[in-house]
Amino acid sequence: MLTIDRQIQELRMELAACFLTRRERVQARRELDTLLARHADREGAFKTLAADDPAPD
Repeated sequence: MLTIDRQIQELRMELAACFLTRRERVQARRELDTLLARHADREGAFKTLAADDPAPD
């Protein structure tokens, strides 16, 4: 299974290369938007956990 970062990178490359039909481009853009949202959610959750974790003495 590809990581979210790797999937984002591959979709961006596909969109930039213009090797897609209009339908494929729309689908790739939707997938990219979904992955970017998931990535942002995970980053936010990580920052929240890091902020809640007390620093060691």
